[in-house]
Amino acid sequence: MTERSAATGSGRRPLSRIAAIALVVALVVTSGWYVLLRPEPQLRISADFATADGIFPGSRVALLGVPVGRVERTDPRGDSVRVTMSLPGDTRLPESANAYIMNPAVISDRFVELSPAHTGGPTLDDGAVIPVSRTHAPVTWDELTESLDTLLQTFGPDGKGGGGLGELVSTAAGSLGGHGPEFRAALNTLASASEVAANSTGDLGAVLDNVDTLLTVLKKHRSTIDDLTTTVTTASKDFTTQQRSITRAIGRLSRALGTLNTLLREHGDQLPGDVSRLTRLSTTLVSRKEQLAETLDTLPLALENFDRAVSDDDRLRIRLNLSTNLNQFGTTAKLCEQLPLPLCSGAGIVNPVEFPNTLGVLDLLSGGRR
Repeated sequence: MTERSAATGSGRRPLSRIAAIALVVALVVTSGWYVLLRPEPQLRISADFATADGIFPGSRVALLGVPVGRVERTDPRGDSVRVTMSLPGDTRLPESANAYIMNPAVISDRFVELSPAHTGGPTLDDGAVIPVSRTHAPVTWDELTESLDTLLQTFGPDGKGGGGLGELVSTAAGSLGGHGPEFRAALNTLASASEVAANSTGDLGAVLDNVDTLLTVLKKHRSTIDDLTTTVTTASKDFTTQQRSITRAIGRLSRALGTLNTLLREHGDQLPGDVSRLTRLSTTLVSRKEQLAETLDTLPLALENFDRAVSDDDRLRIRLNLSTNLNQFGTTAKLCEQLPLPLCSGAGIVNPVEFPNTLGVLDLLSGGRR
């Protein structure tokens, strides 16, 4: 009984050892597969192209010429083709990335080029789609030949022995005959301008964007612009009609400014004092504006009454509220006791009072009638 138990125990130990070894091997194999054979995380994005000739599943995807992924599938979607691409999971593309179908040579495979590279800002997420407005496909040979055929038909002969591209070339050659140096200089200038434009593509793009914005604003306010154009046209016609009067007015204004310039040059030192006095005068008038207004209201009536008071015999008839006898006053009564003056007992001041015209006052008041 003891020997059988010992044999059984010695048989179990190898089995346990084998199971432990198998478990360790399984763990090592699983760890190696996870480290070496596990699938890499991927970034899947799609791009909608107007045409995708030459692009198939397995076509390469490049970023600035460097291969970074493959095309998984192409799906026609009505008027566009959606190309789904897989890239490494750590690939970062700007949110406004563009997609191009590149054709580096006639017989080489086409591939998808993504640009620009990410330098900062938002990025494309997994499953993002680049719209048709930001994708570009090359012109196919059939499209090129069709366009060339349309061009040749447009410039071809008119069926009556005249017109055509050949006649156009002949006419152009005759027109440019003898002007080769000038034409060459014009081409050189155009080439220089093109080089400058190529070196300033960023500025030209900004200018075109600003022009597009301006045209959009003008389109929205077309009615206002039409009204403004009509108003300017009317003003231009009025200006043409009144051109002589405006010219004379401008001439007078020029002479007045010349006179003012002369005045300032000759009496510039006196102007500060005159302006100061004028300021005080205006301040005084403002402080007395109520009395001035009352004077202006009553002065015409007073002058009119004064004019009527002068009779035809040049006498001014005025009613004076004065005493005609000095004895009525206590102060002058003592004087009258000592000096018997005519004013103390006589008739006093009598009317009318003669108003001499030696100073021309009557003519001034009567408006030059006398």
